[in-house]
Amino acid sequence: MLKGPASKWCGPFFIPCAALAFGTVEVFSYLCARFFRKDMTQTRHRHSSHPLISNRMAFGVVGCLEAAWSPLVPYVKSAFSLDEGQLGTLMLCSGLGSVLALPFAGVLCSRFGVKKTVWTSAFLMIAALLSISLLVSVPLTAAMLLVFGACTIFIDVSSNINGIVLERKLRHHLMSGFHGGYSLGTLIGALVMSILFSIGLVPFAAIAITTLLTLVTVLLGSRGLLGAENLPDERGASKGERKRIPAVVIVIGFLCFIMYASEGSILGWGAVFANENRGVDMKHAGFMYVAFAVMMTITRFLGDWLVYKLGQRRVIVCGAVLACAGFAIAALVPHVAATVIGFAMVGLGAANLVPQLVSYAGEIPGIAVQNAVSIINAIGYMGILVGPVAIGFIARHFGLEVSFCCISALCLVVGVVTYFMLGRSRKVRQ
Repeated sequence: MLKGPASKWCGPFFIPCAALAFGTVEVFSYLCARFFRKDMTQTRHRHSSHPLISNRMAFGVVGCLEAAWSPLVPYVKSAFSLDEGQLGTLMLCSGLGSVLALPFAGVLCSRFGVKKTVWTSAFLMIAALLSISLLVSVPLTAAMLLVFGACTIFIDVSSNINGIVLERKLRHHLMSGFHGGYSLGTLIGALVMSILFSIGLVPFAAIAITTLLTLVTVLLGSRGLLGAENLPDERGASKGERKRIPAVVIVIGFLCFIMYASEGSILGWGAVFANENRGVDMKHAGFMYVAFAVMMTITRFLGDWLVYKLGQRRVIVCGAVLACAGFAIAALVPHVAATVIGFAMVGLGAANLVPQLVSYAGEIPGIAVQNAVSIINAIGYMGILVGPVAIGFIARHFGLEVSFCCISALCLVVGVVTYFMLGRSRKVRQ
């Protein structure tokens, strides 16, 4: 039962504000297309923009639901009296669910289409979050985290496949803007949940309101996702092509592994680094991640225009160099301002790397786009799981500064490999 300020604010305040926030995605995207990408104006007249909106909404939904889980973690820890080790093991259930789901994501998408896969997965994620927020038992929480992690991958892979097909159809780079929907979704989810908790709502009430808004977004905002009949048919390839995995797909997977690990290092260790190595109070340490997230969101919405103006190769290489420099500045300059600037540079540089690498993978011959995206996600997503653990191991023996320097060097590797890989592919096409 809602009491006190909750009954006053929940109904009239949060639903309009959340709807306005989600609508901001489309306003910003329209302005980018209108003022920065005049070449796309004619394309949008010829093709309905509804599929583009739906693709952004699909990414935004998974980002919002992932962000809604994070504020629940302290409540889970307190309700079940878990220590750090037990909580870490419980949280691995989400990662385990994601890994187990990866081999089936492309198959489900091919069989049932993007829209059905996203809708079903979103409903299951919402049900899992609501079950977790009841704080019934550890086994139930672990089982729901498995479902939550699996459905996250189903939506992620399906949304990327949908984006690649739209890029092929419209003959424009769109992937950065789609991933921008995810970044904005995480900011909105974290903001709404934080406000709901700050006014005194219990976990179930806060999750119920957030997931209700997300459910409306799924039903109304993602109707333009593609069905199975609109996806490329891998049966057109020969048996040898279906069995063979091009080496470049594996390379892109490991490049995404590095970038996912770098993003995970900011999310998992950014606040700890600010608190323990730069003396920032724990109440304010989270703002270090905000600098990273805000820059990443803005840059992703501008990413398609940047690719149009500068080219895919320059955007990826320059982004990798910026991320490398950002980690180096944060690690080597012992000042709070340098940490904020460094994390912001990482967000600015890393924003368009994974979206454009996935976009490039959609052009690789000899493999169906569903299979390419599934393989890249299978390798890349391991970076989110392994990255923070590896950083913690290095930090234990050498310190977090050394860990961030290692990530900086790996970001530079991404830039160098991409420079030669995309340059070679350009010569082959010519």
